[in-house]
Amino acid sequence: MDREKAKKLYQKALHYIKEAKPDELNWVKQISGATLDGITTKEFLTEYCWVVYCSGFRVKVIQNKFGSLKKSFRNFDSRKLYGMRSLNAPLMVFNNEKKASCFLRGAKMVYEEGFPNFKRRLKKEGMDALSELPGIGEITKKHLARNIGLLDTAKDDIWLRRVAKHLNASGTQELSNYLSKNCSEKRGVVDLVIWRFCSDKGWKEYNATSLSDFIQNLDA
Repeated sequence: MDREKAKKLYQKALHYIKEAKPDELNWVKQISGATLDGITTKEFLTEYCWVVYCSGFRVKVIQNKFGSLKKSFRNFDSRKLYGMRSLNAPLMVFNNEKKASCFLRGAKMVYEEGFPNFKRRLKKEGMDALSELPGIGEITKKHLARNIGLLDTAKDDIWLRRVAKHLNASGTQELSNYLSKNCSEKRGVVDLVIWRFCSDKGWKEYNATSLSDFIQNLDA
């Protein structure tokens, strides 16, 4: 891996997010220092729903409609969700039956187990327990684990994979582990900083035409 370019890329990406999305940076720093102990049922369901809907969708679209989605899912009240039989309300917000069905089934699974019991099992089994929830896969389990304070990890999303490839890293874990260690930052923070920079095409701020062009000229 080209370590010097990796550090330069991260420094520029961090500068970008400090200027463009400081609230987002503060949020990820806060959750990366949190623990699973303090999370409530409603907070967990909020993050679970967020991760399910963000997978494959543009984050900006989800952000714009998440308030309406929350209302359609009874404000993530676990008891009310357990009694919910129709998907009509969430489908009016996002016409995606698979995502709506996955989240509702998962919310009911957590309610049936009992959230305190579910949290104890999460601590014991880690991300594998999250994989049992409908709509959560190998990449999204890392996203959810980071967001709930279960684990400091980076998710293998498309942007981190592209950056890792351009830097000749073996994968996203090598990239995030190296930057975490050498920049004294949590892996979850490294993940979000690089993802946000790429998602926003932040390289345009440096007069680059593409991610590849930006990385190639980091030595300049």
